Amino acid sequence: MTGCLRTLGASLANRVVIPAAWVSGLATIGFLWGMIEFSSGKLTVEGRQLFLASVSIFCLAIWHLIRRKRRAKALVASINLKEGLSLDDTQLLGYPSPIFLAFDLSNKKLAQCQSATGDYQIRDFTWVTGWQCEWQRIDSRVSGGVLQIVDGAGMSVPADEIRRRFIGFSLVLTVADTSHPPLRFLMNRSAAEGWCTRCNVLFKC
Repeated sequence: MTGCLRTLGASLANRVVIPAAWVSGLATIGFLWGMIEFSSGKLTVEGRQLFLASVSIFCLAIWHLIRRKRRAKALVASINLKEGLSLDDTQLLGYPSPIFLAFDLSNKKLAQCQSATGDYQIRDFTWVTGWQCEWQRIDSRVSGGVLQIVDGAGMSVPADEIRRRFIGFSLVLTVADTSHPPLRFLMNRSAAEGWCTRCNVLFKC
């Protein structure tokens, strides 16, 4: 129970920290540009407080991400030492989530890791039976006017346009254990496509 709570807490922290790092970083850059462009003397007390708050949030977010990266690398190093493996700590599927996979290409082994608790399981590559990139497609209908030439005159006629967006990309691994649910790793589109290509190399070699 404690391990589940730790993993859940770490996952929620990641969902908050990464956007906070982006927002506070952009805010800090904006304040710095404003102070350089208009001089810091024109910055109000409230503006200075907001600047200090954005810098503090940005530093805390970066510290959290660095700490999580070190913890993940330390766990992989510990597994390598205990199990005599050569897991690659530079290619961690699922990181910065507390639940991730590390791969040993030479021994054809993978480790399911939980950095929040330090638990892990070693699997053979044959345990993974399939992998695919999944996403959600959103179609929206937009109505508007299109200029057409009719008998030499321009006129606007109604037209419907379908706009299609793809969101919620993830890499899904299916495993040989029927009682084990598929492993789903949320990520952006380029990362999902990159990992799908990498899985072709890992599991087909």
